[in-house]
Amino acid sequence: MDRGPAATLLDVVDTRESPRVSWSSGMGSICDDTRLCLQGCFCTSCLFGSNYAALRDTGCWGPCCLYFWCRCMVCMFASDVRHEIRAKYNLRPEPCNDLVTHLFCSPCALCQEAREVRYQERRQAYTG
Repeated sequence: MDRGPAATLLDVVDTRESPRVSWSSGMGSICDDTRLCLQGCFCTSCLFGSNYAALRDTGCWGPCCLYFWCRCMVCMFASDVRHEIRAKYNLRPEPCNDLVTHLFCSPCALCQEAREVRYQERRQAYTG
């Protein structure tokens, strides 16, 4: 039985991706949250652990210890988490790719990621 042209229009699925958006704050916006800035400067492993825990809904001690004890691999761990944050919230790779961002300024990148996760959580709480 032919359903007609109206039915074929309903069968079409839009597979286009929504355009990527910018981060809610820049890498240099460290003064936006003083506590976060201090944590990024003096306890980067704890900040990495809390970012990891917020993203994957797990504990923060394992990632915190990994970041602290495996210094030579920090950029790879952190860039992987940054990539997951960008994918989850459809963010652009700004200011450059994730590995380079953490290679040159990991504390600033961790602070930006923490601000973004908090911003997105608040936004989702308000919009339901």
